Amino acid sequence: MSGDRLSAPAVVVAYQAVTLTELRGLFDQVEFDLKDVLERELRVTDILDSVESEFDAVRARLQAMGVLVPAQESQSSAVAAVSVETSSYRRYAVPVVPTDGDFDQLVRLAEARLDLLGIDLTRDPLQQVLPSGQIARSLRSYAEEHGDVSWDNTDWTVVLVAGALATLLDVILVRIPQGSTFLGKEYAGSPLTKWLQDKDRAQDIHARFFKRFEKLAKVPYDAPTTWATGGLVSGMSSYTHRLQSLGHDPALGFLFGVADLIGGTGTYIDKAGQLVQVATHYDPVDLINALITQVRHLLSDVYTPAGLQPPFFSLLQLGQVGSPFALDPSGVKVPWTEVARYMYTNGYDLRHFFTMGITPGVVSAIIRGYWLLKSYATGGTAAQRKLEHAKLTSMLLLAHTIATSGTLLKTGLLFGMNPAALNYNQILAMAPATIAWFKEAIARDHRITQALEKEWELLLTESEGNRGQRVESRAWADRQSD
Repeated sequence: MSGDRLSAPAVVVAYQAVTLTELRGLFDQVEFDLKDVLERELRVTDILDSVESEFDAVRARLQAMGVLVPAQESQSSAVAAVSVETSSYRRYAVPVVPTDGDFDQLVRLAEARLDLLGIDLTRDPLQQVLPSGQIARSLRSYAEEHGDVSWDNTDWTVVLVAGALATLLDVILVRIPQGSTFLGKEYAGSPLTKWLQDKDRAQDIHARFFKRFEKLAKVPYDAPTTWATGGLVSGMSSYTHRLQSLGHDPALGFLFGVADLIGGTGTYIDKAGQLVQVATHYDPVDLINALITQVRHLLSDVYTPAGLQPPFFSLLQLGQVGSPFALDPSGVKVPWTEVARYMYTNGYDLRHFFTMGITPGVVSAIIRGYWLLKSYATGGTAAQRKLEHAKLTSMLLLAHTIATSGTLLKTGLLFGMNPAALNYNQILAMAPATIAWFKEAIARDHRITQALEKEWELLLTESEGNRGQRVESRAWADRQSD
């Protein structure tokens, strides 16, 4: 509680709740005592009225007989004769409340009072002093205003099932791009990627749809070998030139590839991880033609034997960043530059990237489908789903985290640290899931903070109004006394 921004207000509210509860008990007791006293007084009054009537009758008969009757004792004398002994009652000690607006002093007073009552201030004091029914009503009101983001057992089960099922499909269906032997052990490849990369099918699709783009989409960043760049880009061959060319990246190509087309240059990453720009004989083109040419060229390369690298995959070659992978029996860890080249030359292309998309796709489909079905089943509205979107993002983030952990375990335990077993698509899915969760969490906190500030302003306004009324009443009383 000490690190919570609402801890001080919670202590004050708990203190006020305890005080009001005590006052309510005292008023209930006073009401009961007064009722009992009034009932006894009525009974005594009835008896006294009856006795007084009898005395009047006797007094009249005595006067008729000539007997002198002494005067009736006055009520004031009778009251004076009554014993003035009073019973001592325990009086309620009214707490002294600071009137100078010092909130910190009020917090200290509340903490001291709650400590005397045995309230544990290290935990939420409101849950210790408020009745469970009142807490439940408050939580319902809070959920209606800000949305219910709490998880139940079904939510946890769905998230765990989504992560586990995605991992299972990653192991069974995604596997590695192609069947191969890694560090002396043979591993089977993905049946779906095998179908997508089938040579005859790829040639047929390329010939029917994309071959005509080859002549229409000549680009300056398509040098096939190191020799074609004048020796400036080391390690480049017909098998790796697209990986080393940033213009061939399906995502980065619309930045670097378009820039190369406009400038007539080629931008590459050499075998040492260095970024190299090479001047070419290609004539520069305008932006619109550059974009059209870029799209055509990428389409013309998708169904070629080498294919295109996955989005942003070329960036793994930058620098000489160490990796946890060894590519030969010596066990020597190689940099990510070598790992990326190994993965790409072993079928880790855009087609396998589509296969890897099954894993994050299953996670998203299960969580979002469950989210909508539950909302419809409980009569939720679009406005309510918007308020509770933070819960959806948190469920997606946890499910993607489970699936990402699953692909790491798959790579290390089932495929002998073969980097081609990594589900790159699932790893990329963690970024938008994390960003969406942070964005929704911040937006929700902002909405709640604004609502609290409005409530505090309303309370302060009412407090100032009541204080003004008290001042006016006191002034009027002073004028009356004068």
